[in-house]
Amino acid sequence: MSTLSTGPRCPRCHRPLAAWRLNHCLYCGENLPAEVKEGFQPPESLKWVERPELPPDVSKTFAMMKLVPGAEAKKSRSLLTVAGLVSIPLFAVLFYLLSSLVRRVSPAAAGLVLVAGVGVLGYLVWTFWKAGRT
Repeated sequence: MSTLSTGPRCPRCHRPLAAWRLNHCLYCGENLPAEVKEGFQPPESLKWVERPELPPDVSKTFAMMKLVPGAEAKKSRSLLTVAGLVSIPLFAVLFYLLSSLVRRVSPAAAGLVLVAGVGVLGYLVWTFWKAGRT
């Protein structure tokens, strides 16, 4: 069995260096002297790889994608509008039905339910209006 040296080893734990660019061993933390890496070539994975040039139309498309918003933003806005148009009348009907049920027991409490309903509806309108502006 031959003992081929595939790369520099830590002087303390004698393991192969796991990180070529660091000045210490990842396993034991020993500071590596400068001469440990002498005589060895850096791994191929650390060498610079040139990427091929992109065609000009693709580069222009990428630049436009950074500046111009896509169609996804409009889809979410329409979904938000639909949610607002459905939820506001739905809550209005629910609070009206709740107040009519409470009115049988206590007319004063029915008024409080209607005031709470107006508050909730106002909050919904304000929330959807604020979200629609952004």
